[in-house]
Amino acid sequence: SSCKKDEATTPTKSKKEIISSKIWVVGEVTSSGLTAYKRETKPADNLYDLSKVVFKFNPDGSLTGFDNNGKAVPSAKWSLSSDDSKITITNTGINGLDGDLPIVQVTETVFEVKGKVTLTTPIVGTFDGNIKLVPQ
Repeated sequence: SSCKKDEATTPTKSKKEIISSKIWVVGEVTSSGLTAYKRETKPADNLYDLSKVVFKFNPDGSLTGFDNNGKAVPSAKWSLSSDDSKITITNTGINGLDGDLPIVQVTETVFEVKGKVTLTTPIVGTFDGNIKLVPQ
């Protein structure tokens, strides 16, 4: 007689469950084909330092963490659009992260959104960019 092995039944987590189950840090920021920030890179080689940014997206819609100066983010909020295609973030005080951000991907290892990235070199201005958050 053969035993039939049960298929592994891991229910798929919703984007909200994944986003709110981790503490996120900035892994990489790219814009206009340039890497503006990469976590592994020495701070001096990045256009700006985002190593102090830490986000905890709480299930109740509050967002706690630290901004790029390591200052606590006191009253930030987040919510997902009804179809989970966008995240709305308010009151972080971090340029490019406040607003309605299209979601590129949400997995257990990366949470990527489209945001605004301000470049100072080699071109100056604010451009569309991709912001990848990774678990702390």
